[in-house]
Amino acid sequence: MYKVSEMLRGGDISTFLWINQANRSSFYDWILPKITQLGGAASSIICALALLLNKSDFWHQAGVNMALSLSLSHLIVQILKRFVRRRRPYQVIDGVFTGLKLYKDASFPSGHSTAAFCMATVLSAAVPSYLLIFYSIALIVALSRVYLGMHYPSDIVMGAGIGIITTLWVI
Repeated sequence: MYKVSEMLRGGDISTFLWINQANRSSFYDWILPKITQLGGAASSIICALALLLNKSDFWHQAGVNMALSLSLSHLIVQILKRFVRRRRPYQVIDGVFTGLKLYKDASFPSGHSTAAFCMATVLSAAVPSYLLIFYSIALIVALSRVYLGMHYPSDIVMGAGIGIITTLWVI
């Protein structure tokens, strides 16, 4: 079991380095710090509130689903962060590219990825014809967290899973 664990850990680090360092570009350095905020607290709360305040019963229900799934999923994220206590990549690996805002809490799982995939799942359930767009945006948000040195790939995969599963349960 130890060998399997070490193999997964090594793959996580090599994939992290490939995303964080091998794909550097001035365009990504400029755009990804902006895109990453789509999974932040302000964006997810504004999105849920906009839907909740909508007079249409359909969109209001989507807002209820989003608010409940974001609340429940972030409770799970916070419990896991306190239990696992994984240090962020920039705190462990030398030479990691980071954005301007450095978070100090635990890395596992990614809260931004969780929120992005919660929102994508709710919106995809409401408007299935835009599913590819919603999940593409969520994936870019998640990958931006690795590019900016805040998370390992396994952090964003777990965050995405929590976001999707929690939302499907709520819906």
